Amino acid sequence: MAVINPIDLQRVDLNLLVVFQALMQEGSVTRAGYKLSLSQSAVSAALSRLRKLFDDPLFERTRSGMAPTPKALALSLSLRPSLSTIASVILDDVEFEPWQSDRTFHLAMSDDIEMLFGPWAARQKLDHDWKVNFAIHQTNSHLWRSSLDDPFIDLVLTTTPAYSTADFRSEPLFSGDYRCVYNPALLRLSDPITSREYIETRHVRVSYDLQRGWVDDVLGAMGHKRNTLCTISHFSGLGALLPALPVIATIPEHVAVRIAAAHDLRMSPVPIQMPRFTISALWRTEVDGLIENQWIRDLCKTFVGVHNL
Repeated sequence: MAVINPIDLQRVDLNLLVVFQALMQEGSVTRAGYKLSLSQSAVSAALSRLRKLFDDPLFERTRSGMAPTPKALALSLSLRPSLSTIASVILDDVEFEPWQSDRTFHLAMSDDIEMLFGPWAARQKLDHDWKVNFAIHQTNSHLWRSSLDDPFIDLVLTTTPAYSTADFRSEPLFSGDYRCVYNPALLRLSDPITSREYIETRHVRVSYDLQRGWVDDVLGAMGHKRNTLCTISHFSGLGALLPALPVIATIPEHVAVRIAAAHDLRMSPVPIQMPRFTISALWRTEVDGLIENQWIRDLCKTFVGVHNL
């Protein structure tokens, strides 16, 4: 990791650090200028001064924008608390305006949440004539840490982690449980499904790594093996499987309701002891005070309220 000596820091104009923070978050001179109400030439001049000060290019052009160099990443890590505080003070009382900003928000989530959030966010953009864009990346409860460490990801929506560290913040969004979904024309089951039917009937498993899930563990503890017909890695694949096959899918209620309604399927409570889950928003501490990050977090809370999650 690069070391910044005290003499260098004494020569740093605080405004340069704010520009550096904006460039780290935006990956664009133009967008950084818009955020800071500066011209493109002013941001370019500040970047030139930063490059001379730290004797490094700091940002290099790529097809996806301006990517930070290893030294820029090291600087961001070293100055993270100070940069966040400085930016929040200078940008205090500034409101993010999604109808003027062409910023792309990068969000990571599992596809069961994406199935609800994606269409809703696109509809919000259309109805409110927003210029902002949304890019949704795949993650899950096993991969959330690598998603959060990606500097291009603004927010991660995932099962609440079992631990927390100082480098990220989290906020619970909603909790829920699971439901069984199946085609009643292909499976003549009780309503609700009995535990015996659940154990004996074939299942479709949804698992990102195509391995075991909590249903396998619970049934195993009961002395049974899950009767699995097939395994898929994404919830979206259930729309093709469930109407055509005599199988049960055990999935989060928020996606079960949508899939059942879309394909004329039946839902039933899970007849074995099941865990509840909580979905949280996660973001890096370094962006906590930035107005655009606050805006996207508020948008996610609005999404939860609209869908009664």
